[in-house]
Amino acid sequence: MTHSERRSSWYREGGIALGTGILYGATNAIVGHPMDTVKAKMQAQAGFMGADAGMLGVIRKVWRTEGFLGFFRGVVPPLMGSSVYRSLQFAVFEAVYTRQTELGWDKALVPGTGGLAFSTVLAGVCGSSCRAVIESPIEYAKVKRQTGQTWHVGEAYQGFFMQLPRTVGMMTCIFCGVDTVRRWTNGEALKHPVYQFCTWGGISMVSFWVIWPLETLKNQVQAGTKIEGFEKPTVRQRISHMGGLTGLYRGILPGSISVCMRNGTAAVVMGFANRKITELGLR
Repeated sequence: MTHSERRSSWYREGGIALGTGILYGATNAIVGHPMDTVKAKMQAQAGFMGADAGMLGVIRKVWRTEGFLGFFRGVVPPLMGSSVYRSLQFAVFEAVYTRQTELGWDKALVPGTGGLAFSTVLAGVCGSSCRAVIESPIEYAKVKRQTGQTWHVGEAYQGFFMQLPRTVGMMTCIFCGVDTVRRWTNGEALKHPVYQFCTWGGISMVSFWVIWPLETLKNQVQAGTKIEGFEKPTVRQRISHMGGLTGLYRGILPGSISVCMRNGTAAVVMGFANRKITELGLR
């Protein structure tokens, strides 16, 4: 929902977002998983992390050794979980934002941003923090399966210290970025499916670039990637092993394609659902 549309009570907006968020999450998982698998293998699986293992090389190797279904390895946890944690993030965001609007707290603006409200930032942090708590074990299971391993319930929150800042940073940037485009275009950029795709897909991709090093480290920790000579490598040792900060951006091409396609497509689906809800008089 764009913030220029008519809004109902905070709990109703939260409930609506919970429902449309399920559609967003399921679409997101299905569309983005193949290239996300390529990214995860490039970042964290032995045999796919060499300097010569580029995106096309990994795609050919997965196709040759695992077939078509290899690109969807590990899709079940995010397909089921994404519908939950992404719907939760939108529900919390909409509820917190709408409640702040009801209290008149949406008038305070972040200096130097051209009109970005503190309420948008706070709602983004709240929504993404709730998402991270549920997302972390699901991401752990997904990464384990993508890298050909078995996951264990007792390790479900392995890598959470990377998951939380990664998710909060990424999603807060996305919420604030979409809100900025909405204000700059007077809401027009979020009314047409093509513009919705470009806005959400583009902003999601740029936001992912901002937190990309955390994504790489998260995948390594969740996959349990070993480093010779270190039983439990520290973050600094992992960075050094990957060749410094530039090495943390490994897999950025397939990851960017995945993020843009899945978030852009999911936004179009969610936008359609929101329009139907409004037309039916449920908002």
